[in-house]
Order: sequence, then structure tokens, then C-alpha cells
Amino acid sequence: MRLLLPILTVIACGAFATAQIERLTLQQMVEKTDGAVRGEIIGREVHRVAHPIPDSGDLFFTTLMVSGTSLVDGAAATVSVSYPGGYLDARNGAWNSEAPTDAETATGKDVVVFYKWSDDMGGGFASNALYASHGGVYGVFEARRGGLIVQGRGEGYAVERNVKLDELTRNVAELARKKQQDEKK
Repeated sequence: MRLLLPILTVIACGAFATAQIERLTLQQMVEKTDGAVRGEIIGREVHRVAHPIPDSGDLFFTTLMVSGTSLVDGAAATVSVSYPGGYLDARNGAWNSEAPTDAETATGKDVVVFYKWSDDMGGGFASNALYASHGGVYGVFEARRGGLIVQGRGEGYAVERNVKLDELTRNVAELARKKQQDEKK
């Protein structure tokens, strides 16, 4: 019994040591996602889902409704994207360290989101998953000299540096076309 705790500790540390946050280039992000939309967050809702293991508590997911334009094909688009975590109220919810902040996902915020469909994000909850959680949402702001800028997040993110929205749109559309051509081969 004295050895059980140290052995379990070593196993747990080994499991955590292999967990890594996924580093993505823009090309990798486009290859792994179903789409990208630039638009306004018009709604935000937290869902409670029963955990599949009895007596394990509930799962919580935040869903953003984004209305705008597809970066893939330029079509008008309204998409719902979800990520783990969120609070219904001060007592009911779950915090997730990989979730975007409330400020990044506030209603009325201008954003670019990358998403991928998931049949089961947990507990049978199906939705377009915000890809890479906080790494899949980028704020959009107006530059002092005019034009719209997508705010980069730094090294390892699909949008590393601030980039003009029209440039990001062209790049995503081109990468999506290449992806579709490769899928046809």
C-alpha cells in the first residue's frame, strides 16, 4: 500500500507530461476545420448536459451565435460554435482554462471563428466546436488608419500577428480551395 501512492503519482505525472496544446499554422487550421466566419456575436448561451457517468455532475458548454460572412466562400453565414465550460449563474457551471474569456466572446463583439462539427463534445452534446477553444476565436478591430484588423494571438496560433481582414480572408479562401482540391484527388 505504501508504494501505491508513489506509483499512481508517477503515472499521473507521465500522463500530464504528454498533454500538449496544439500549435497551428493558418494552413493547418484551415485543413482541420469545416469553416471560418467573420461576424458579430449575436447571442451567447450556456447549456447544461448530464454527464454520461452517473453521479459525476453535469457538463457545461457555451454556444456563441455568430452572424457574418464565411471566409471560405464569401457567403452570408450565421453559425453556432460551442466550447467546453461556462456558467448558467454564480453556482451552476464549469470553468475551463482553455475557454476564451467573457470579454472575447461578449455579445456584439466582432470576431473571426474557426469551427469543426462534433457529433459528441461530451454527454451527447453535438455542435460546431470552436476549434482549439480560445485559439479558434480572434477579435476584429478598426485600425487607426482605416481598415479592419484581425488581432493575432502570438506564436503557435493560426493567426500569430495582427493581419488585415481582407488579407486573412484571401488566405483562408485560397487554403480552403486547395483543401477541397486535395479532397477530390
